[in-house]
Amino acid sequence: MLHLPALFDPSPKNDPRFLYGRDKELRDLVTHIKEKRWVILLGPRRIGKTSLARCAIAKIRCKNVLVDSRANNDFAGAFVSSLIGAGGSLQAQVGLAATPLPLTVGVSYNRSAFKEGLDRLLKRIDRLVVIIDEAQWLRNPRGVTMLLAHIYDYHYDRVTLVITGSAVGVMRSIAEPGAKSPLYGRAIVRMEVGRWSPSVSLGFLKEGCNEKRIHYHEDFMAKVVDTLDGIPGWLTLYGYNYSLDPREAVDPLRKTLDEALKIVSEEMESVSKIAVGWHRQLKILKELSVGPRRFMEMAEAVRINNQALSRHLDMLQRLRYIEKDNEGRYSMIDPILIEYVKRKGRRGSPI
Repeated sequence: MLHLPALFDPSPKNDPRFLYGRDKELRDLVTHIKEKRWVILLGPRRIGKTSLARCAIAKIRCKNVLVDSRANNDFAGAFVSSLIGAGGSLQAQVGLAATPLPLTVGVSYNRSAFKEGLDRLLKRIDRLVVIIDEAQWLRNPRGVTMLLAHIYDYHYDRVTLVITGSAVGVMRSIAEPGAKSPLYGRAIVRMEVGRWSPSVSLGFLKEGCNEKRIHYHEDFMAKVVDTLDGIPGWLTLYGYNYSLDPREAVDPLRKTLDEALKIVSEEMESVSKIAVGWHRQLKILKELSVGPRRFMEMAEAVRINNQALSRHLDMLQRLRYIEKDNEGRYSMIDPILIEYVKRKGRRGSPI
């Protein structure tokens, strides 16, 4: 069986020793959790939000559960299921056997009965950290924010939430609650998780190669970093592929690009089903795949009125697909998404 190096293991990190390049973010998040502050981790996919959350919890060594919003977009049901599936020690501590809860949580469930049952369960917990991963995929923003506000108001001292995702959908309702939102006025810390710099990316690849005792091709690794542009998930995938066949570095990069494009393609198909105005947003991405553009340059190129263009750009920024620099230029963040958009356009697909 192949022994994977910890740094090049493509699964989310659970050990702080192998969370590369996030020392400051890890210290900040650990401090927030110790101070019982709720935290929102914002950033593009594959930037390392889940690894950061898991490693912070591992460093504190507290009981925790993970709610994977991609696997179950019903937060109430997913939250309770996560508590039930968290393991024997937690189940024994909270007395789940004596705390029946309705698990068919939907439009018709009795909110009052559900909250009463949840209160009985949570009051038996001394300290729990809940990771809500990729919260933008949750449905029913009003229901989610009502339940979160209830947990915040009645269980803040014992339950701390770390919520990851992009600032759209339910995640936007959590990160930017309006005056009528149940979460309005609650203090929640926001942390942005960004790309690695070229030097950090090179350091990661070098340390990973040393760990695996495979050759570090300095010149070619600079090309890898330039191609994958500081996205930890893609750099880790390259390191994984390279560790499988360390005799040469070129083929693992091709393999990484092919695999990453398949992943992004599947994600774009999912986004297209839920995003309003996705056809126009793809037109904008196609224009930005060529290079950075200012607002008026894009308005002229994509032929979308200023108000609609501003709205679509805001959505793409919230999805963390694009960013805006200090000079007012918009650009795409993920190099794999850039390549996906370019290839989709070359195939003659109607973008």
